[in-house]
Amino acid sequence: RTKSLSGPSPVGGSMGGFDSKNTQTVDEFEQQAAYYNMACAQAQLGNVADSITSLETAFKAGFDNFATVRGDPDLDPIKADKDFEKLMEQYE
Repeated sequence: RTKSLSGPSPVGGSMGGFDSKNTQTVDEFEQQAAYYNMACAQAQLGNVADSITSLETAFKAGFDNFATVRGDPDLDPIKADKDFEKLMEQYE
């Protein structure tokens, strides 16, 4: 049997969807990693253009471990794409 829950929504903070007074920040490394990981996930899903866009955003945020990009099997689905090569040539 399903329980009925009452009280504020767990989504949107303790005020049940209203703006919370707590703020969280993401540092530069976390931002780079987030976009790099999105690029990997999008590549694995076959979303080539989205993956390349996320990878470019990671580069713009300062990600510069190009050996990792070249060697990461998660990015294999985009490595044959001409836009991937253009992006790598632009940033390497």
